[in-house]
Amino acid sequence: MSIMSVRIDDSKRRALKVIASLEGKTMGGILTELIDEYIKRNKEKIIELSETQNLNEIMKLSEASFIEWDNEEDEIYNNL
Repeated sequence: MSIMSVRIDDSKRRALKVIASLEGKTMGGILTELIDEYIKRNKEKIIELSETQNLNEIMKLSEASFIEWDNEEDEIYNNL
């Protein structure tokens, strides 16, 4: 399992923490649910692209989206 850090403003973090507590969930659990729902809603896009393009090409298309995740600040998590 990988670790991903997410930056959100303090007011959103506090609201998420309150909602998670009220629902008896963790903030990580809520984020996992949201990510799962997003993947489920968008899985067809991957299937359609994989039928028409090489999957390596698809991953190259998404590289720009992940540049923000590649930073020295998060390097500490790489060895966990």
